[in-house]
Amino acid sequence: MTYIWNRAERVPKDKMPHVVEESFEQWTKEQYKDFNKLTEEEKNKVNFKVLKQMGKMAYNLRVLGYQNK
Repeated sequence: MTYIWNRAERVPKDKMPHVVEESFEQWTKEQYKDFNKLTEEEKNKVNFKVLKQMGKMAYNLRVLGYQNK
């Protein structure tokens, strides 16, 4: 799946970096929905996925000259 933060260069400059950060925040909340109901292995997978995408978002924003939160 392609996320907006992995294609940040396609986002209009007047909406950067807010729309990317807001999209990531919403996606993160969705990933952690019902987190307490997951097994430890499933929790680890969710955490890994979120952290991996967070790193990609930070890298892409940095490359484009933006500092993320």
